[in-house]
Amino acid sequence: MLGRRFVLVFEGPLPPGRYEVRIWEGRRGGRASQYLRAPIRGRDVKEARARALHVLHHYAGLDRFRLMVEEVACQLLPGAEVEVVEDARDVTVTLAGGYALRVPLVIPRDRVLDPDVDPASLCALARAHLQTHAVRR
Repeated sequence: MLGRRFVLVFEGPLPPGRYEVRIWEGRRGGRASQYLRAPIRGRDVKEARARALHVLHHYAGLDRFRLMVEEVACQLLPGAEVEVVEDARDVTVTLAGGYALRVPLVIPRDRVLDPDVDPASLCALARAHLQTHAVRR
């Protein structure tokens, strides 16, 4: 998903008849593998898989956005620490370390997670916002 490899491990049926999916990034058990989160459950394998893919879409999309903003900040503001938080509606970017934002960058979560979003447009938006609103502490 989004150029990254994930392994879904299914278990079940477990009492009370549910199936669980555990998600690993990279090869499970490999040196670079990472367990992503608590198991995702469904009433059957199909539902558990659909829920896991939904979680992965959000995880990978938000992580891609965070990495992109960190790269832009590294280019423009060496030493700035990027902080990205999300809620049900928005993704908010602020800075820590040697820089701050006069106005935080707030982007609708649906736009960041849109599978058809042009990453270059999000990158340009982040770059313009950081150039305009970043100040040294």
